[in-house]
Amino acid sequence: MALSSFLYAAQAWHPLRDDTKTYVSYLVTALLFFLLVYSGRESYPDLPRFTPPNAARFTWLTQKVDFILNSKERLAQGSRMFPDRPWKILTDMGDILVIPPKYVEELRLSTAMDFKAAASDDLHSYVPGYEPFATEDDFLKAIINHVAKASGSLTMPISNEASVAVHDQLKDPKEFSTISLKDVSIIVSRMASRVFMGEELCRDMAWIEASSTYVLTAFKTIYLLSFFPRSLRSVIHWFLPPIYLVRRKLRQCQAVLQPHIDKRVAIKAESAARGEPHPYNDSIEWFSRECSPSHDPAAYQITLSMLAIHTTSDLLFQTMIDIGKNPDIVAPLREELVSVLSTDGLKKSAFQKLKLMDACFKESQRIRPVVTTFFRRLALEDVKLSDGFVIKKGTKVVLDGNRLLDEEIYPDPLQWDPYRYMRMRGIPGEDSKAHLVSVTPAHFGFGYGVHACPGRFFAANTLKIAMAHLLLKYEWTIPDSQRKLQGQSIGSNYRSHPDARILIRKREPELDIDSLGF
Repeated sequence: MALSSFLYAAQAWHPLRDDTKTYVSYLVTALLFFLLVYSGRESYPDLPRFTPPNAARFTWLTQKVDFILNSKERLAQGSRMFPDRPWKILTDMGDILVIPPKYVEELRLSTAMDFKAAASDDLHSYVPGYEPFATEDDFLKAIINHVAKASGSLTMPISNEASVAVHDQLKDPKEFSTISLKDVSIIVSRMASRVFMGEELCRDMAWIEASSTYVLTAFKTIYLLSFFPRSLRSVIHWFLPPIYLVRRKLRQCQAVLQPHIDKRVAIKAESAARGEPHPYNDSIEWFSRECSPSHDPAAYQITLSMLAIHTTSDLLFQTMIDIGKNPDIVAPLREELVSVLSTDGLKKSAFQKLKLMDACFKESQRIRPVVTTFFRRLALEDVKLSDGFVIKKGTKVVLDGNRLLDEEIYPDPLQWDPYRYMRMRGIPGEDSKAHLVSVTPAHFGFGYGVHACPGRFFAANTLKIAMAHLLLKYEWTIPDSQRKLQGQSIGSNYRSHPDARILIRKREPELDIDSLGF
C-alpha cells in the first residue's frame, strides 16, 4: 500500500510548470534518501524490538512497507516472541510500543495517555485538507448530548429510511444478484444521515459521492505523509501533489453543502420573522448552535460520516458475510426477530431484546475488527506503572488486536460462534460483558476505557435496524469462489477483502416491518 501511494502520487500529479515539477521531484527524492538512511535515536534501549524475518534486508523504509503489508502477522509474531512485556516495532504510525494486556486496566482511565493526540499524529489532522480527521471537544459534546436525548425517538425515522434505502440500493431481484460493501455503505450512510443531516440531505447523492470520495482520497495519502518525520510533515505537504487533491476534494464537499446551508439560513430567518420555530433538529443545527462560529460544516459532517458510517457499514457487511457462510443461523435469527417485533414494534427497547442478532455482530467484530491495533494512546507525560515500568512522554502505545483471537479467552477462536455470547448471558456476572456495546479487556471492538467509542449505542441500534430489514426482506449467500476470502490488513487498518461479494435476492417476509409503529 505504501508503494502504491507513491504510484498514486505520480498519477495524481498536479498541473505544475515543468521546472517546478523537477524541483519538487528533486526535493522529494532527497527527503526519501534521507529517510532511507535515517534511524533516529533509539528509545527504550533495554526493550526488545521486533524486526521482520530476514531483517538484514530491511531498511527503515522497507520495514514500514513490510508492516503495512503484513501488520496482523507481524503483531502476532511479536506478541508470541515477547509475551507479557512491552516491545517495540516500526509501523505505518511510526515507532510504537506494544503493551501487554496486563497494563490496559491500569491505563484505561489515565488522562496522561491520550487518544486524540495519537490520532491527530497518525491522521495528520494538523495538515490543511485533513481537518475532518480532527475530533474537537465541542463536536463530540454536541453529538453525544443530542443523540442521547433523542435516542428514544430515532428508531422510527431510521427504520423508515432503511426501508427506502434498502429498496433503492438492492431493488427486488427474483434471482440472486451481486452486492458489495459499497451498496451496504450507501444504505448505512442514508440511515445515519437521516438523523444527522435530515431527510433531504441524506438522499443527496452529490453529497454522498463527494464526501465518500474525499475520505477515500485522504486515506490513500495518509500513508504517504506517514513516511516523513512528524517535524517535516507540516512543510512537505505543500510540495506533494496528492495532497493538493485532498484539499480540492474537501473544497468540493464544501461547495456541495453550502447551498443547503444557505437555504437553511433563509428558512430560519423566515421562521423567526413569523415568530415560529424553525424545522431543523439535526447535527448541522446542533453544530451551528454549540460549536465555534468558525467551524467548517462540511468538515464536521465528514468527521461524523467517518465515525458513524464507515465502521458501521463495514461491520454490517462482515456480519452479512458471516451469516451467509453459516446459513443455519438464519432461521433462529428470523424467529427471534418476528417474535420480538410482533410484540414490541419498533421501540428502541425491542432492538435491545434481539440477543442472538446482537451476538452475531459481536462475534463478527471479534474475528474481523476494523483495525489491527487497539488502545492507541500517546503519552502526554511520563507514566509510571505499578511494576515500575515507565512509559516516557511522547511514546505512542498500542495493544495487539490479535488478543481477540486468544484461545485462552475464546475457545476455538477462529470459529464464528455467536452462541458463545448467548452462553455468557446465562452466567452470573458475565451477562453485561456479552452485549455488543460492552467494552471489556477481553473484547475491545469499540475501544476501552475513557476513550471507548461514545457512538457505539447509536451504531448498535442502526446495525440491528438494517439487519432486521435485510433478514425479513432478503435471503443471501456467499459465492463458492469467495468463501475462503479473509479480511485484508493494510497497516493498522483491517478491512473487508476488496473482492468480497454477496449474492442476494428478494423473499416474502414473515412480518411487514414497514407497517410497524412504536
